[in-house]
Amino acid sequence: MLTGVILAGGQNSRMHGLNKALLTYEGEHFIERQIHEMSSICGEMVVVTNDASVYTSWAKPDMIYTPDIFQGSGPLGGFHAAFSTLTNDYAWVVGCDIPKLSAKAATKMLTILTNSDYDAVLPVVGGKHQMLHGIYRPKRLLPLITERLEAKRYRLSGLLDSIHWLGIKELDWMEAGISVDFTEDVDTPLQYLGLLQEERRTDGDVTRPV
Repeated sequence: MLTGVILAGGQNSRMHGLNKALLTYEGEHFIERQIHEMSSICGEMVVVTNDASVYTSWAKPDMIYTPDIFQGSGPLGGFHAAFSTLTNDYAWVVGCDIPKLSAKAATKMLTILTNSDYDAVLPVVGGKHQMLHGIYRPKRLLPLITERLEAKRYRLSGLLDSIHWLGIKELDWMEAGISVDFTEDVDTPLQYLGLLQEERRTDGDVTRPV
């Protein structure tokens, strides 16, 4: 079974402290959109956050919330907190600042992972690996992540140096009919403004009945 993991414990410093999970797009909070999309293929959902009260008033009642164990260790600490709670063999891990998640893309990566010996399958877009929309084997990776955190080696991408992973490139996504915009994140107010402008343009392109 696949577990969906949303990392929502960041400091949001580039957004001047504004909680990116609660930004809105197409009438929903980012995290609401993510929960809906991920729940279509995930048997359970985990949100890594140090303040679950922000989300419990409207999120699904069976959501699992867990705080960071290694405080202040960034996304790698979020992986550790989530993977420490899981019993499932596979996890779809995303950042809370990605509004266009794709269950279709996740299913493609999960299929590859379950039929291989990789530790993780990730999108590679623009020549960059996108670890916060990847599929992982949590039981296999947790000891490695714990070791890195205990050594204060917090860089998330450094984990890739010690695991067996596969990157799925843009051409493969195109051939599968999947737009790579599912990896786009919103880190700054300027990027969020661009997303809202895109939303308005899309709305304007819709033909409305007279």
